[in-house]
Amino acid sequence: MLHWMRKQLNQAQKGFTLIELLIVVAIIGILAAIAIPNLMTAQRRARYSRAAGDTKSIITQAQVITSDNNKTPVAGLTLTMPQGLWTGAAPNGTIYMAKVTDPWGAAGAMYQFSEAVGAGGCLLGPGCVVFAARTVGGDGNAPGTAWDGKVATGVPADDDLGNSTELGCSFGPLVKIANPC
Repeated sequence: MLHWMRKQLNQAQKGFTLIELLIVVAIIGILAAIAIPNLMTAQRRARYSRAAGDTKSIITQAQVITSDNNKTPVAGLTLTMPQGLWTGAAPNGTIYMAKVTDPWGAAGAMYQFSEAVGAGGCLLGPGCVVFAARTVGGDGNAPGTAWDGKVATGVPADDDLGNSTELGCSFGPLVKIANPC
């Protein structure tokens, strides 16, 4: 009798029921609905984070050049920025950082850099020169307005990352991620 019951139980357990399969498919569907939108924006968030870090490094190295030479990179040393940071074009052939390219632009595209007179009204020193670096965003188009070096103006347009200055950086209104600055 015991042998017969074991045989019956083993024959009854040959597969999954339709309800069990439907539950598994529903769980997989729910997990996919949660995960896929996050995965789709992960690359976009990574590009903005990289651009924010790169532009901050460019600003920092522009300040180092200014400190080392007592001249600003563009007006004083007439360097093409940011390429002057890694080409050895700075005085004494100094290389200030590894080459970085805009993750949003075409292959080899450079970040945009500007140097503006700050509120200090002097040639060098705190508040005298303001550096800015920016990327053009996912659309690859230049920002809507050129940044004039003042913190309150030149807000980046569309999906641009702009105004990466000594004070931090800002994003255009279409960027839907947390600020990585």
